[in-house]
Amino acid sequence: MTSMWTILITSPLFYIGIFLISVNTLEEGILLGTIIFVVAGFITLKFEIDAGYYECKNYHHKFVPTYKEVMFSMHMATTRYLKCPKCNKRSWTKKVINK
Repeated sequence: MTSMWTILITSPLFYIGIFLISVNTLEEGILLGTIIFVVAGFITLKFEIDAGYYECKNYHHKFVPTYKEVMFSMHMATTRYLKCPKCNKRSWTKKVINK
């Protein structure tokens, strides 16, 4: 989780830095900065999925969703609106580290 938050905080700063430098010097820097920013977003999402479990609000069942489910779900920080595989209901599932 620490790696995820580190990348999540530093990548926008890196992107803004590359953007400001490239505006004055190179046009290719904007594209490179955007690619790095998007890749960093995908990496942080993978870190979030791999670190711990999500807990169903209704039955307190802990599960690991797929990358696609997490990517397209609504979220507030590490709480996501996911479908529990046990009860088949959608709820706001919280991120927990221990099973």
